[in-house]
Amino acid sequence: MVGASFRVRGLFCPAMRFFLAFFFIVAACDAPSRPDAALPAPLTKPTPAPDSPAPSNVHANLPLPPAPRPPPACAETREGSGAWPRPDGFARVVPAKPGTIGHLEQDFDGRPVRLRFVGTHLFDLLDKLVYEGGPTELARRRVACAALDAMARSGAPVVRLWGSLKQTGSPTEIKHAADVLALLLDENARRERPLRFIVTLQNHQAGYGAPDSARSLDEQDPKSPFFARRFYLEGGWRERGAGSLADRIEAFAARREIAEDRAILAFELVNELDTFRNVARGTWEGPEAGAWVREFVHPALRLLGERLPHPILLGDLRGHEAAYVSFQRAWVEALPASLRARLVWTAHVYTDVAPQAQDPGFARATWKLDRDLTIARSLGLPFLLGELGQHVPKSAPRFCRGGAKHDLGQLFEVVLGPAEPRGERRPIEAAILWGEGLCDLDLGAGRRISIGAGGDSADIGPDEPSARERIREIRQDPRFRVE
Repeated sequence: MVGASFRVRGLFCPAMRFFLAFFFIVAACDAPSRPDAALPAPLTKPTPAPDSPAPSNVHANLPLPPAPRPPPACAETREGSGAWPRPDGFARVVPAKPGTIGHLEQDFDGRPVRLRFVGTHLFDLLDKLVYEGGPTELARRRVACAALDAMARSGAPVVRLWGSLKQTGSPTEIKHAADVLALLLDENARRERPLRFIVTLQNHQAGYGAPDSARSLDEQDPKSPFFARRFYLEGGWRERGAGSLADRIEAFAARREIAEDRAILAFELVNELDTFRNVARGTWEGPEAGAWVREFVHPALRLLGERLPHPILLGDLRGHEAAYVSFQRAWVEALPASLRARLVWTAHVYTDVAPQAQDPGFARATWKLDRDLTIARSLGLPFLLGELGQHVPKSAPRFCRGGAKHDLGQLFEVVLGPAEPRGERRPIEAAILWGEGLCDLDLGAGRRISIGAGGDSADIGPDEPSARERIREIRQDPRFRVE
């Protein structure tokens, strides 16, 4: 025991002095690195400990006490937090009989709990941690901790984020993304009430997650495996060594701290998969539509399902209305039963602020939502409203400075209420709000950072306290709270 004295007839013997000197030299060399030690740039793979035989243990049959959980890098807010209790296991899909929508479930304190929530987005958090988080592990942990705690204070139990950096297309980027995702998950695990995550692996739209991040996959270099046609129809998504989607899945699966993290609710393949320009012109018909399923949808979902144990999503799909429902149902029904049993259906909805409750623009904004609910209901799948947002036409938003006035009461009534007058409200119990973001988050010592702010009129500005109060209210609705 450290601190004890060993005496032989009141004096240290020479052999004991040598032993103690050797012991403390070894202990000093073996001490863990300081938490604020500088991270290498670029981040490098941790040096593995040398192999050595396991020491003998006369108490090998006795259970070891659990290791104490390190404290988070900032104070955890408990009062009014929206975060859930620590999970006992992975989230799981609970399918329903056809005609009814399934749900997600997770065990808390030894009992199954149906997951109902209105979550939030910190889509660019991993990129922010790498490029603005600071030069040390402790600095990055403080950013991650502050962001997570701010979301918990807002009442959000679930955060959706992109599992990549802003510019992709290389093994180095995937390595950096895996490093900071592992750090984020570890920091979250230090909380008494950890948040949950939905991790989206590939973004289709312009602005994030491609070799040329200013352009969508439709506009990438046609020679690049990230060009939409190559990506979806010609195997670009699994081109090894190119920083591809398959590379990312394999890299995350190889990291136990990611693959075994129970705070991840689900992995999603693609954000807003658009078929209009490069996949059958969005018609869901003909050879290209068939190749899309055969070359991308089925094998990519199969790889994701085989390599990671969490529920899985394909992502919100963009295309024409004709044949949409029948085409999606057909490929889902063709999935192996074990894979289909882990599938969650999803959709995104954005409306415009309108002067009247019966504005015709609402029907145009929600037609696809109703088709997606039809698909989920007909197959008994859980449904996640993956993005829920509101634009303000003719506004002049300023990044993290307001300029657009939202009516979230109208948004929630139009999307979460009845699809038709005097009808039943849509069966949605899990949604992720877009636009909440964190502007000028105070990190202390004069440091500030903005995370999850997209810069368009869907952003809820810091000058909209009534909108943020409306968000807190919807999160307190029993429809969106766990029991």
